Amino acid sequence: MKQSKSWKNSLKTVALAAVCGTAISFAAVPVPQAHADILGAVIGAVQGGAAYAQIDKQLNYYNNTEEGRQKLFTEYKEKYGVNNDSFLNAQLDTMVAEMSSGIRAVDPTIDSKPYIYFINKDTSFNAFCSMGHVMSVNTGMYSMTTNPDEIAVVLLHEMGHGQKDHVVHGTRKKVGVAVGAMVLSGAAGSNVADTVLDVAVNQINNVAITKKDEWQADNLALTYMLHTNYNPGATAAMWQRVMEKMKDNSKDFVGEIFSPSDHPTNVQRRDNYAKRLTDLSGGNVTCENGVVKVGGKVFVAPAGTGDMSARERAYFVMGNLVAAYRNGQNAQNAYANGSTVLLGNQPIMTCTDADSTAESLATLLNQIKSDKPVVVPDREKKLQDQAKPTVKKTKSTSEESEN
Repeated sequence: MKQSKSWKNSLKTVALAAVCGTAISFAAVPVPQAHADILGAVIGAVQGGAAYAQIDKQLNYYNNTEEGRQKLFTEYKEKYGVNNDSFLNAQLDTMVAEMSSGIRAVDPTIDSKPYIYFINKDTSFNAFCSMGHVMSVNTGMYSMTTNPDEIAVVLLHEMGHGQKDHVVHGTRKKVGVAVGAMVLSGAAGSNVADTVLDVAVNQINNVAITKKDEWQADNLALTYMLHTNYNPGATAAMWQRVMEKMKDNSKDFVGEIFSPSDHPTNVQRRDNYAKRLTDLSGGNVTCENGVVKVGGKVFVAPAGTGDMSARERAYFVMGNLVAAYRNGQNAQNAYANGSTVLLGNQPIMTCTDADSTAESLATLLNQIKSDKPVVVPDREKKLQDQAKPTVKKTKSTSEESEN
């Protein structure tokens, strides 16, 4: 009897550790198969019975009722604080309207549950979308990037989670474990509602979002963005920026979107977007190592500007070219309007003093499209020479036989 009580306490520790995220050594306290089966049976019984029905009821309340959504909204604001900066809030209002329009073109169900949102006071670079399409942007987002296109990438990713109810599914799993711990402590059934709220509000960065869900949210962000006025190249540019910023500021990146363990890596995310952008252009536009090519030929390697690196900026140029191909403007001539290169009516790039001139790049782009010889700008000529495959001189058969 004493031994049985001891194992029950061990099982409580295991279950509670899973809820709290604490690390314990299973090797140090091995759980015999019989006791492991008991734990699974207890949690399984809870999930299959009245307590699990309560979980579903509470999740539905917060996810699908206006009263529940507003309660979550209030709880989040109380926990994380509210940034009332008038400029940032006005900008966010405009962005959410634009992003919602993009989602609506793909998924009209957004109108049955419009997003409610606020800017919180957390200084780390992140955002989150909880159940009920309750969304919040960290103040730290704006210290990392003020570019609306890049901010939209992060928010559309979160809205992708929202549209597919990823957080609901993740919360359901976590609450199930928490209720299992309550069963073992003898408190099952009395605090299910509080447990659901606790997981939703206090563990938002700890809810189990799978790698598959992350990929889906990433891809949805680009799909939605294609139906907005944002530059689709911002998807790859955002992750290029994250990679560069994280070198010195890794502590400022928290939350599920930046989880390094069970999520796609930053490089994988950037390269996934770059590949998808190339596919959207019919294979005509590529970007690698800051060099943008059209039809396999070097077009431009934009210089860095402000706090934007050359590689980050190159993805924005790529995005504009992709938009031109998607909108049929690639059939038109390229031309310069002041310092801006346009292809048809699609702006491609606004040149700085460190770039080649808009006139020379427009001429080069037309030459690439038509294969007619032109005078290539010195900067791009150097890039073209660097991009040529090197032919290694090999020995003839007779030379080889002599050696």
